[in-house]
Amino acid sequence: MALELSPKIQQQIRERVESGKYPDADAVVAQALEQLEDYEKLQHLRALIAVGMEQSERGEVFEYNEDFRREAMESAYRRAAAGERPSPDVCP
Repeated sequence: MALELSPKIQQQIRERVESGKYPDADAVVAQALEQLEDYEKLQHLRALIAVGMEQSERGEVFEYNEDFRREAMESAYRRAAAGERPSPDVCP
């Protein structure tokens, strides 16, 4: 894949390679994309937290107790046994 980069971005990549921190331009771009992915995941999680906070402010909450934990675990085991994959929002 050929990319056309602005002179400023080319210079930034060149400086990072010349610093010895990265072996080549591909490594710089790979690191930048990894950081972008992490940032996008963080933004998604922040949005989910905002939804939860709004629900809490409206009183849409429940008490976390042993009964709830047991029911949630049983449900998770049943769903896993049925081949259902968990949401990526709850798995690292």
